[in-house]
Amino acid sequence: MAAEGSERWMPAWLTLVRTYARLWDELEAQVRRDHGLTIARYDVLAQLETAGGELRLSDLASAVVLSPSGLSKLLDRMEKSRLIRREPDPNDARASLATLTPEGRALVKRARASHHALLEQTFGAALDDRDIADLARIMRRIDGSLPNRRGNATGTTPT
Repeated sequence: MAAEGSERWMPAWLTLVRTYARLWDELEAQVRRDHGLTIARYDVLAQLETAGGELRLSDLASAVVLSPSGLSKLLDRMEKSRLIRREPDPNDARASLATLTPEGRALVKRARASHHALLEQTFGAALDDRDIADLARIMRRIDGSLPNRRGNATGTTPT
């Protein structure tokens, strides 16, 4: 009986996984080629820029697709590259902030333009408004069925 059930959803699952992997690889290659960034670095910069230039590290960790230790190591490298600064939170002595530097802000603005152009070409142009609404609804349903560990599918991926 289990095999019969999987026959119903397995083709969709495999299509999702394969399409995601291909799209992610394309996005990674584009942002690396055009801007010298990994998707993880772009994600951090985009999250900070969207938040007005700074976020508490705990908020940044819940927004990006990295483990806390992975984020810490990434922020070390980004700080050395002068893309971000880490500073104490003036409102909470126990917390720290990640802040975009002028170099980081300029880079994410350039990267966002070409990143969005590729997304429009490979994602937006392939789907009409109904497809986009259906896909968002379906992904929210799947996301809602998962244990809530780190964020959700409501906007925590690179923008």
